[in-house]
Amino acid sequence: MKSALVQTTRRTAWLLIFTLFTMGYAWGEEREPSDMKTIEGRVFYRERMMLPPNAGITVTLEDVSKMDVAADIIATTTFPPVGGPPWDFAMEYDPARIDSRHRYAVRARIEVNGQLLFTNMTQIPAFSGTEGKPLEILVSRVGGGRGGQHPTPPTPNASLVTTYWKLIELDGRPATLGAGERELHMVLTNEGDHVRGFSGCNRFTGSYELTDSQLRFRPLAATRMACLEGMEQEQRFLAALGEITRFTISGNSMALYSGDERLILQFEAVALQ
Repeated sequence: MKSALVQTTRRTAWLLIFTLFTMGYAWGEEREPSDMKTIEGRVFYRERMMLPPNAGITVTLEDVSKMDVAADIIATTTFPPVGGPPWDFAMEYDPARIDSRHRYAVRARIEVNGQLLFTNMTQIPAFSGTEGKPLEILVSRVGGGRGGQHPTPPTPNASLVTTYWKLIELDGRPATLGAGERELHMVLTNEGDHVRGFSGCNRFTGSYELTDSQLRFRPLAATRMACLEGMEQEQRFLAALGEITRFTISGNSMALYSGDERLILQFEAVALQ
């Protein structure tokens, strides 16, 4: 009888300890502060214009360590542009996804109904600024006319051919200027379905195939100059042209897609004189 009572008491004590331990563990999880960190900043442009009410701003934190692949998106936040610029944002990210050996940048886009209107033309390092100081992201217009209350794409859309297409984005990142501070670009002509352009260090030339919205570039030939900067971007640009199978044009903006429907390249139209 006494032995049974002792065993019952021991079982009760262990059950009580287990219950308190479990409850304490759960409470500890509830009290544990969030491991997420925040990047704060503001997005602005210098154009004297107002955005339409259906515009949206998207800010992303991206791993831009490699030039030959699309940027890995670490975090993103989307919000409406209430009032005029600047627009403040706070974007949470998981520090466990940050590798000290990699490079990270913040990119901002302003879109209306899926059409890109503004983006930053220079890379904004995510973590190299003064700690605690908000990031300043200047975005620039990439399509449509100037002035007026609302950005309205021209009608009809820019022509695929006989148009100077300035490269705006490559693999989701703003394109940078090439050697001699020249912008990367291409021009497609009606003469023999010919294409020519500047890829960052070298000039390139070749031909293309066009069927409705299907666009393919045949193997391109380029000069063989070597430059101190821009070679990686040039190699990726030329390789990306070889992956293109489809294009869309909306106003002064052209998007080029790969066979698996990835948006690889975006251009802004500049009419030839």
